[in-house]
Amino acid sequence: MKQSLYYFAATFLLVLITSLAVQAQHTLPVDKRVIQFSGMVYASDSLTALEDVAVYVPGTTRGTHTRKSGYFSMPVLSGDTVVFGALGYEKLYLIVPSETTENYLARKIVLERKENKLPTVDVMPWATEYDLRLAVLRTKLPEEPKDKLPVIPPPVVYKSITKMPAMDAEANFRYGQKILQNQQESRYRVPDILKIFSIPIR
Repeated sequence: MKQSLYYFAATFLLVLITSLAVQAQHTLPVDKRVIQFSGMVYASDSLTALEDVAVYVPGTTRGTHTRKSGYFSMPVLSGDTVVFGALGYEKLYLIVPSETTENYLARKIVLERKENKLPTVDVMPWATEYDLRLAVLRTKLPEEPKDKLPVIPPPVVYKSITKMPAMDAEANFRYGQKILQNQQESRYRVPDILKIFSIPIR
């Protein structure tokens, strides 16, 4: 009985070790081929060579820049993704073929121009919005013109009756009407001074 249990445990351990070994073999990374990647980088017109274009493999320390002639050269691994990036141009992603058998790879790279639209910036002589508000509050607006009232001349006082201007027909008429009106009103007016024996009594 114990011997059968021993054989069963040994068989189980053997199967477990074999399965783990097979799984580890499948998960081990396959050795990649080192390839010398070289080429030229041009603008979209295929005539202008681009200088200082960044050529790199993301997530690694492998990278370089193009020369003045647009030439570059760097070591890569088969299956790597190489990125080409420059200011004012669209990024380009290139995958190195993993099935290549050569130790070098040469390519002509053409980058398309990228239009960068910047937002409008208003330049103002104030550093902050608070300074702007203070400047607006301190601004003196021009006063609105006010309607000027006509100047009324002071009444003319004549020192002598002989220097007064002569009355015209209209002035004489108004003067006569005023006298008639005073006479009619005096009929119904109670005098404020009573005289008894020529002595005024108020």
